[in-house]
Amino acid sequence: MLLSLWQNLRKYPALLLLVLVFGASCAVVAVNAYRAAGGAVGQGRKKVLRIAHWQLEQGIRDAIDRLIADYEKLHPDVEVRQILIPETGYFQWVNTQLIGRTAPDMIEVGSGGTVGWALWPKFYARYFLPLDRYVDEPNPYNRGTALEKVPWRKTYFDEMDGGYEETLQSYYRIPLSAFTERLYYNKDLVEKVWGPTFPKTYEDFLELCRKLAEYGRKNEKKLVPIAGSGYNFRQFFNAYRTAFTANYLDPLDVDMDGIVSRIESAAPIYSGRVKLTETPIRANFELVRELSEFFPQGYTSLSRDEAIFLFLQGSAAMITTGSWDYESMGVQSEFHLAVTEIPLPSKSNPRYGSYVAGPQTEAGIRGGFPVGITKMSRNAEVALDFMQYATSLKKNEEVNRAMYWLPVIKGAEPRDELKPFAPRTEGYSASIEYEGPGAEMAYAQISIEYLSGKLSYEEFVDQFMQAYRREVPAGIQDVLRNDEQTLNQEMRFAAIRRAALTGAPGATAVATGDSAAQYKRIMEAYVAQVGVRDSDIRDWTENARQAEQPARQSGR
Repeated sequence: MLLSLWQNLRKYPALLLLVLVFGASCAVVAVNAYRAAGGAVGQGRKKVLRIAHWQLEQGIRDAIDRLIADYEKLHPDVEVRQILIPETGYFQWVNTQLIGRTAPDMIEVGSGGTVGWALWPKFYARYFLPLDRYVDEPNPYNRGTALEKVPWRKTYFDEMDGGYEETLQSYYRIPLSAFTERLYYNKDLVEKVWGPTFPKTYEDFLELCRKLAEYGRKNEKKLVPIAGSGYNFRQFFNAYRTAFTANYLDPLDVDMDGIVSRIESAAPIYSGRVKLTETPIRANFELVRELSEFFPQGYTSLSRDEAIFLFLQGSAAMITTGSWDYESMGVQSEFHLAVTEIPLPSKSNPRYGSYVAGPQTEAGIRGGFPVGITKMSRNAEVALDFMQYATSLKKNEEVNRAMYWLPVIKGAEPRDELKPFAPRTEGYSASIEYEGPGAEMAYAQISIEYLSGKLSYEEFVDQFMQAYRREVPAGIQDVLRNDEQTLNQEMRFAAIRRAALTGAPGATAVATGDSAAQYKRIMEAYVAQVGVRDSDIRDWTENARQAEQPARQSGR
């Protein structure tokens, strides 16, 4: 029978090829599924863990390899492997692995841009292990330290806020490091053109840019003062936005939580109570446009990597980026690398000084390099143990010092070279969000046209506000609808925890960990979010009514 089947297939080469490819694919899927389950062909009795991430910066792999080697000495029955995937294709790779159920035990999460951020909560709920049962217990690897009896989440400088998924009211991420953003510069070149002390004010910073541009022209060098790109010009913009609009906090913070939310920003802009033509807001845009004259031509189309390449090649004197690039840039650059704050205008600046409140605080930064544990891992408990090892006081300090990154655990000390990246604990956190829910795409397109010199400020405001009034009402409704879904989800979670506390039949099957702590945390968040949502609804309704009144009057 098999011989007959083979003879028949040989008559149809295309069908034969399809059958062979299908068979090979089945074999590959079977092997991958076996490996994903925690084993590897020929591995014997060792438990194999795989951790995937996109951190390809200099020294990261070696630092994690040393962490793995130390862990394997303690646990000789465990083998941990790294899987390095470039950031550009990382989200697509993770998506494929999760859907195919061949994902590693541990995955760095949070990539994928706007699309990714919308999908990750769904991934967490379906594919990742909730960590609530563990975060309120001490980390066993902190025995003998000041954190020995401290709950795991409270050992983090942000109390593991970077691991908490608000939409699901659960912990899904285990952050390993922290990051801040600074201005990097070519110290040799800047000292040659300016002097040993880097400018402290925006006025001097602007003059430095002029001198660098002139130096390039005189020496016939392809030199731009700042390696701007579509990615990192926003770091300038955000720093100056906070400085220029922090004083809007008191009139706009309706619920008095210390933050100007998206709706608290959108409602008064939509109604006209806050206008983009107001001098502090206009000054914010005009300063960044003034500064962008010293970026590469067509900078908005350049990628982050292209900007870094310009800087490392000596074709740009300065660049803004995060502490995550410090070690790799230091190794690759052929000049002395230095780091400083983005200079703000002085109070005596005749054009901008009266609008500047102060620098942007970093007191609220959250842990980064977040790793999740997949539900499909056959060795999930071992993966959790490895992550607790990595986030113990001693090992988190060691691995981050080796990576030249900032640790996330209280008491862990960074390298001396990273002191310029220490988070600013003073400053302002509140600022207006210009985009508005639903108008993000219009803002991105029209603001770029203004910053690149294609539109006057008046043309920018006119075109953007037309799109704003057209798109924001529907965007607000989407935000409120999503908030309502989140609140309903929280109540379902709270009901599960409450059932576990009261001993309802079948409750133990769905209860996880410390149900009392989880119930308290969920209800506190629920009450706070109900208050914020009610405040947002009132704020939007009142401002929308104000916006409609002039329209009705003009239509009479």
